[in-house]
Amino acid sequence: MLEMRRLFHPEPERKLNAGNNRGKVLRQLDIRRAALILVAGIITACSEKSAPDREKHSTTSEATGEPRPEVVKGEDELQPREDEIEEDCVAFVRATKIVPAQAPTADCPGCPAAGAELLTFRQMKTDRISCLGDTCTVLATIVVSFNPGAGERIAGGLTAWISPEQRSAYLSGRMPSGEQAYRVQITYKRRGKAWRAVEFDRAPVE
Repeated sequence: MLEMRRLFHPEPERKLNAGNNRGKVLRQLDIRRAALILVAGIITACSEKSAPDREKHSTTSEATGEPRPEVVKGEDELQPREDEIEEDCVAFVRATKIVPAQAPTADCPGCPAAGAELLTFRQMKTDRISCLGDTCTVLATIVVSFNPGAGERIAGGLTAWISPEQRSAYLSGRMPSGEQAYRVQITYKRRGKAWRAVEFDRAPVE
């Protein structure tokens, strides 16, 4: 009988060990399940937080991902705009006139030239703009062509840029052909909220 009790004595110990192992496995599963729930909650919170940032970024960015600079007009303009420079160049070109012999400007050098417009504006290219305070200097190239006409002299506008040979040829009835390019230096002064061209001069030779 003693031998039989010894033979069947290990069975309860194996059952106890199996129960303990099962409990450990369940506890490990509970820990893993809790960790997964915690990670999922963190990921969801981060996604909700980053969504407004992505929406804000998409409204201020182009395909390149860079924000578009906003051009503010009025008193915040730091230099003359391209369209303003072109308008001033067009007016300067139109001020170049072929003047009849008895034009009243002969005795009034400062008066606007009377007569027909000598040149037709073709295009303008801004080469450089440099500013200091309320003064800007613009270097530009103006492209023009001569209009048919007749007169005794040329006055106003781009007269100083037209070579003596071209003037002589035009006044003799031989109109220069093709487009002509003249480089100018324009001085701008800021007056309140606007820029005003105050002087046209020849661009320095570079």
